[in-house]
Amino acid sequence: MHYLFVDESYRNFDDRRTVIVATWAVQQGRWNRRVPRLNELFKPPIEKRINSMLEELDAFAVVASATLERSLFRAGEIDSTDDIPAMARTDNVWSICVSFAIAYLIKQLLDLGQRIDTIDVYFDPKSLKCDHATAWEKFLRQSVVSEARRYTAQFRVNLPQNLKIRRIQPVEKQKNNQPATKFQMGTWMADRLCSGSGRMITAGRTRRIIRCDMSDVIRRTAQQMDGKSFYDSYS
Repeated sequence: MHYLFVDESYRNFDDRRTVIVATWAVQQGRWNRRVPRLNELFKPPIEKRINSMLEELDAFAVVASATLERSLFRAGEIDSTDDIPAMARTDNVWSICVSFAIAYLIKQLLDLGQRIDTIDVYFDPKSLKCDHATAWEKFLRQSVVSEARRYTAQFRVNLPQNLKIRRIQPVEKQKNNQPATKFQMGTWMADRLCSGSGRMITAGRTRRIIRCDMSDVIRRTAQQMDGKSFYDSYS
């Protein structure tokens, strides 16, 4: 079984906004055995310590970014679909970006020959409406898993027949001076990957962190809420 941790950050510009989603996965048993030493990650240089830990755990991360026009990402806009009566455009873009990053990480794990079956997803809390949260979780459990199966059938990648996404849970922020749980440490690492993946790659020349630009697919997916086809150019 694998834990998959997710966090996101944003960078604002005059006419654009960049969404950065970091997600990384680790085999449950390896992570549990590392728990007594997780506090070592707080000691500088943090970038090198995270690189070393990813190597030690045979873990991989994806850092995906999407730079979108503010006219597409606009706050205050309400979108709707057949199964979601109303959702904020910003929440809609968040769920699209996170879904893409998770799916891309699973694809990378398959390409790298990792054996994955059950996946538990843990993410920084997001205040989605109930209908939106339910539809998003359904999409991960059904559509993302189905796409993984299609991909493995097409490219003959070895995939266990019982692949599933089981838990999808927000992780509460660490309170006061209480020790961080293994799940809080996992999302903290995702947060550090959001802000420091470039330095980590430079510092460690690591193959464990994979960066990708998801701007085009996110733009084309989101613009459908404005009545455009996925295949139309955005203007």
